[in-house]
Amino acid sequence: MIYTKTGLVPASMCDGTTRLSALALLQLEEDAVTELMGDLHIDGITAMREYDAMWVFVKNTVRVFRRPAWREKYRLRSFVSGHSSAKLLIDTELSSTENHEPLFHARLELCALDLQTGHIRKAVTVGVSDDMPCEEALSELSFNRFPKCDSALMETVRVRSTNLDYCSHTNNIEYLRFILNTYAARTFEEREISRIEIHYGNQTFEGDEIAVFKHSDMQTEYFSLVSNGKTAVDCMTVWK
Repeated sequence: MIYTKTGLVPASMCDGTTRLSALALLQLEEDAVTELMGDLHIDGITAMREYDAMWVFVKNTVRVFRRPAWREKYRLRSFVSGHSSAKLLIDTELSSTENHEPLFHARLELCALDLQTGHIRKAVTVGVSDDMPCEEALSELSFNRFPKCDSALMETVRVRSTNLDYCSHTNNIEYLRFILNTYAARTFEEREISRIEIHYGNQTFEGDEIAVFKHSDMQTEYFSLVSNGKTAVDCMTVWK
């Protein structure tokens, strides 16, 4: 099954360049993934209500080719590209409807956790059949191993009520918001982001303080978001 959606880039998702913001790229991906999982009846709400479990993001990597402009027509496609006993891989592609130009490719790795024990559940226990068909995976979307490096504290943020998802955890997209907020607005006018990769760790909750650390290495920057002495997120951004 392939979830497909067409639309126009809305003003609410644009930054000062009048193009789709870096944050909105991942918002589109997350929405497409959840809609696909809903169509497959393996979405997060179904997992809670029927299987006493929840899906969590493990890793997400995004290659950005071009950020589309306000009111530019796009086509969004999302599909299962692989699965194993404990994980699910979903690829998402955004392209221009005018000439089929690729705008971004993304791959998300998920796993299911038991709501009572917090342990990883086998995918088959949350509705993913062993014979679920997979589509051909998008190319050049392997996950990276981040280096250990000394990082500088950029700022500290507190998780607020509007940062939460329906599981009362910090929404995955909010971690990227905290990271991108360390850049000045002019950064997105003067440079182009070409890659975002996020590795998710410990969950955070309303009221938690998150320290945002950054290490710069030429065009690549590494972030660690730490709360209560534990890493919530590691992230890599690559700039042109």
